[in-house]
Amino acid sequence: MVRNAMPGTGSYFRSRGFKILVAVLAIIIVVWAAIEIAAPLVADTIAKHEIQKRYPSAKDVSVSTRAFPALKLAFKKYDSLKVQVGNVTLQGVTFDKIVLKSNSWPNGTFAATLGQGEIVKFFSLRNSYIENPQLSIQQNDILVSGIVSVGPFRVNVTSGGALEAVNGKTVYFRPATLDVLGVRAPEEAVAMVRQVMNQNPVFAVREDLPYVITGITAEQGKLMISGSVNLEQALNIHL
Repeated sequence: MVRNAMPGTGSYFRSRGFKILVAVLAIIIVVWAAIEIAAPLVADTIAKHEIQKRYPSAKDVSVSTRAFPALKLAFKKYDSLKVQVGNVTLQGVTFDKIVLKSNSWPNGTFAATLGQGEIVKFFSLRNSYIENPQLSIQQNDILVSGIVSVGPFRVNVTSGGALEAVNGKTVYFRPATLDVLGVRAPEEAVAMVRQVMNQNPVFAVREDLPYVITGITAEQGKLMISGSVNLEQALNIHL
């Protein structure tokens, strides 16, 4: 036996009320999709404008924000944020380039490029074992020179090697080559200087900078540093 359809079911789906409901749902979906597409673009533009306003000399500024739902962006809540800026001065240090990323504001990561003249501005020399240290980068090699006091010796030192980040705030110099001048027993002095270098940091991140470094290398005459950062303190604005 064929059962009859419930009375009024077919007529309801053809009714004016149902068509209005479908139209309203379609509008809601279209508006929601438009917001999901447009909101990140608007947020990117606003954040970029804020950075350019705060740092007018900055170059090649780009911002990318993502959030779901996109409505979170109206409250400056991000699922991800990426800021890239060139030639920008933050806390007195001019970065050739810095890339900042975050999944939870203000905590983030950074990857930065420093020219040779800015290196001593980023690092503190207060507790360095080298007096008036001079640091230069030749392609991918790091050269450090200065005066080191070890035991009865106070010697002029020139050394080539690599920098190593330790404990987030200190940097050790790992010598590959080491020349000591001004002593009668250079071999003994070299051994003592090498021991001092391996046991003590040569630089420390400046106390007022909100950076924790985990990586540090030299590339093409520049210093590349990376690690974690407080974005709000680094940029001095709340994106």
